Amino acid sequence: MPERFLPPRPDRARLGGWPLPRCTSSRIALANLDAQVVGLAEHYAQSGHTAVGVRLTNALLARHGITSAACDLRAADRITTELVSHAPADSTAWLTRAHVATTTHRFAESTRALALATHHGAATEDLAEERADVLEACGRGPAALRLRLAHGTTHAGPQQMARIACLHVSMGNDQPARDAFGEALGRYTSPSPLPLAALLYNWGHALQHAGQHDRAVQAYRAVLAYFPTHARALRALTE
Repeated sequence: MPERFLPPRPDRARLGGWPLPRCTSSRIALANLDAQVVGLAEHYAQSGHTAVGVRLTNALLARHGITSAACDLRAADRITTELVSHAPADSTAWLTRAHVATTTHRFAESTRALALATHHGAATEDLAEERADVLEACGRGPAALRLRLAHGTTHAGPQQMARIACLHVSMGNDQPARDAFGEALGRYTSPSPLPLAALLYNWGHALQHAGQHDRAVQAYRAVLAYFPTHARALRALTE
């Protein structure tokens, strides 16, 4: 089989009865992401364009999700500080700033940034996603779930469905959680394993905090089937 596309190892080709998709190899995916970060960083340094800074921030956060490198979070924080300073009327800049603040658990700052994003005309669905993230991180699972469900699930992407599944887990709604997570995997069509690894890791994290340790271990091992060096999954399995 060509190296470009590799399935999970045979013993981990399924998770909880769900088949796991084939994706690009982790080595190629990470090399592409590294190249993307370098290219976007050069473009942003030359242009200072908000759209480029947003794409760079998202790439840095994606890489941090795999490597846990603190330098990527620091860079994302610096860039989004610059974005809202240079383009204070750009709702996308404030949404991205809110996302970084939530990622680093600065929830009061997230709330302020979302208020400014709202003031400057951010899309309702984008605001709902970020607000739900803040509510969930602050332990307000039912409110976060209501907000996510209010925008419907028919056309939701796999990441949105997986977030709904994780909220159901935290509330003890096992069957709705399984239904939503199975739907998330069924909707996953990207050849990249990067979003899939995040989806699987978050599922494992939710299961672990709900006390479902055996299922959490299976989810973390599924992450490692795609990314053997995934720092957070490896750490979770040793705790």
